[in-house]
Amino acid sequence: MGNKIGLAAGFDKNGQLIPELEDIGFGLIEIGTVTPKAQPGNPKPRLHRLEKHESLINSLGFNNHGMEAMLSNLKSLRRRGALGINIGPNKNTKFENILEEYLILYRAFSSHADYITINISSPNTPGLRNMHDPHCFKDLIRQISAERSTSNDKPKILIKFSPDENHDTYIKLIEILNNSDLDGVIISNTTVDNDLKIKSGATSINGGISGKLLQDKSNELLAFFKKNLNPKKIIVAVGGVFDVDSYNKKLDLGADLVQIYTGFVYEGPSLVKRIVQNGK
Repeated sequence: MGNKIGLAAGFDKNGQLIPELEDIGFGLIEIGTVTPKAQPGNPKPRLHRLEKHESLINSLGFNNHGMEAMLSNLKSLRRRGALGINIGPNKNTKFENILEEYLILYRAFSSHADYITINISSPNTPGLRNMHDPHCFKDLIRQISAERSTSNDKPKILIKFSPDENHDTYIKLIEILNNSDLDGVIISNTTVDNDLKIKSGATSINGGISGKLLQDKSNELLAFFKKNLNPKKIIVAVGGVFDVDSYNKKLDLGADLVQIYTGFVYEGPSLVKRIVQNGK
């Protein structure tokens, strides 16, 4: 990995653009979210620009071509940078079967990735954020850890968190992580914070907010995780990075790596080069 700037999941959902994205200058690329079966996602329109606030609101719903299609795309790939694969359950999967789908996806992709991201935090798959319940979370961590211990390939495993849980929940989840052999966290996914929806005039639009409106909330959570998480764990920060200063801020707050998505949409590919040349 040549630098600390990465592309967040959700842009290259099927792993079709990895060489081109590496050419732009990303040190790490996270593809997905991929689900076991192909699915169309939620009804359109499902992606909206909140231009006044340099933010997006999306209700995409894990639209992707499915596990087999991504495996086919990765088969002959000769990558240069670090690759993460973000995994999640199908929309129609019953909650009690979600864990099995994570395990299926882990088995499928463990030999293709430097790290696997367990996405428990998209607001656009009904019930998914219930995985933040400490009992469900503990079971997930136990089973995914056991699965890795018996597999030949052992990519790092990261958990991508919601920014919308309460303080007590985060404390319990961090304690579970600190007592596990999982490798780290991604802070954070999009927010459904009603105050931010009111501020942006987007109360009638379903979905999660990303971009500059998310910046403060994700930074506060980043600092909280840095303070309480085992220092050996990796912290990947994402949310509101639009320039060198906001990138450096994430590192100052304790991030090991930083991802962008909405900033890339608004600022274009030159943002990556500016960060690589002038960031910490």
